[in-house]
Amino acid sequence: MGKRAVDVTVVIPSTGRATLSQAIESAKSQNFSGILEVIVVFDIDPEKTSPEVERLAADADAVMFTGGGRKGGFARNLGVRHSNGDWIAFLDDDDTWHPSKITRQLQLAEAKASRGKRAIVGCRVQQVSQTSGPANIVSGIPAKLIGSGDRIEDYLFARRRPGAKRASFFTSTVFAARSICEEIAWDETLARHQDWDWLVRASKAESVSVVQAEDVLVSIHLGSQGSISAGADWASSLAWADRLLRPLGARVYVDFITAQTLRYALQKRDLTGVRVVLKRMLQSRCVPSIGPAAIGLAGAIPRKSLQWLMRKIR
Repeated sequence: MGKRAVDVTVVIPSTGRATLSQAIESAKSQNFSGILEVIVVFDIDPEKTSPEVERLAADADAVMFTGGGRKGGFARNLGVRHSNGDWIAFLDDDDTWHPSKITRQLQLAEAKASRGKRAIVGCRVQQVSQTSGPANIVSGIPAKLIGSGDRIEDYLFARRRPGAKRASFFTSTVFAARSICEEIAWDETLARHQDWDWLVRASKAESVSVVQAEDVLVSIHLGSQGSISAGADWASSLAWADRLLRPLGARVYVDFITAQTLRYALQKRDLTGVRVVLKRMLQSRCVPSIGPAAIGLAGAIPRKSLQWLMRKIR
């Protein structure tokens, strides 16, 4: 008998964090009746990779290397190019899936396909943060899911509310038709906002529909060290917003740079950044919404205190 075709490919970029093996196990433990393959893409130099790191990916179906320093977008694109599945799911190496994730999301995707739509499917998550002592878990994120016909940029950025349960669409929840992932590549030049960038651009492709499962299907682990896509400088955030969001409307643009870019500038105590963002707001002639303004001004609060406060606002 010939080898069965792969139904779903899971792409996991990694810097070799110890949590990788748990991420792989959660993908391999799905109660999914189809064929699932797991591809791990290490963003490191294979010549400098220790046996201990390689063993973390022992249960993956395929392992590849970027050569190091290429970031998450490159790693995900490399995984997609070598995938065999009809559907692609992305998983970060410090997050884990609940057993019914793929089955539930595939149901929603196939329902969209029956109506001629190519689906990008997300879901609710639980956030797990632990520094010392027992883990703090916030479940049911986001509180409000994207509505039918809503633009993803409006859902994510316009009038965004403060708190842990604000509008969100995490990378580790993304389940998408293969054709979308082949057509819309991840931007390999971005140090930040890679997930939002891909979601906004992919949602504009022909016949694409974005939906989120009501179920909590993913655990997002906060505070992990060694992220591939790290970086919080206000300048790169503003450049991205100018390029992609500004043409999509003043409300989306101003609320984004208020909640995100202004917050980064305040976190760095960079008065130049604050002035530049405020100038952009005035040029747009749009007053920031209350929620994004509160999120942005929270950048003046120490990061650990802010994370504690955001968990309290649900």
